[in-house]
Amino acid sequence: MAGSDGNSAAGDQDTYWVLRKDQLECMASTVRMDIVDHLVGNGEMSIKQLAVSMGRQPSSIYYHINMLVEAGLVVEAGTQVSNRRTEVLYATRAPRMRLQKALADPENFETIDRTVGAICRQAHRDFVQGLTHPDALLEGPDRNLGFFRLINRPSQESLREINGYIERIAEILWEERDMDQPLIAFAWTLTPLHDKAEGEE
Repeated sequence: MAGSDGNSAAGDQDTYWVLRKDQLECMASTVRMDIVDHLVGNGEMSIKQLAVSMGRQPSSIYYHINMLVEAGLVVEAGTQVSNRRTEVLYATRAPRMRLQKALADPENFETIDRTVGAICRQAHRDFVQGLTHPDALLEGPDRNLGFFRLINRPSQESLREINGYIERIAEILWEERDMDQPLIAFAWTLTPLHDKAEGEE
């Protein structure tokens, strides 16, 4: 049975669908999206650990953590002692935080437009960082740095296949956490394009 925010009370415990308008607004920020992604990728973390992972000062993310907690996207998951000080550990509501279903409501389009812009800006920052990463691999089956854009007209069967691959990639990234490996970021957009009229620029 779906709750008021569209999440199943007893169904898929590993997925939290971000549907509430306040939560969508909260995610339309590169910093808050990056916090959520780092918590998904690393598991429970303190503010200090998050700051190191994100390459930021702890003071720059307190405000954003508080907003995520108030929106119910991030929760306090316990504590740890570091240098004799007790630190709060934070985690996402579920291992898989997803926004895709929010596209079904046209009232969310403006917020999701800003969210996709935030994803693209963060993807660019990630890529620039990857260009000088000592563990960057440009070729072969272990490649972890690349880029791609292509426009074409796939059949419905091919589009289903493409979406199947995208879902499988997401599953792999959600399921795998080898702490001996460097973090990687994966971002994508898929959209139908309007054909421009002849002579239109």
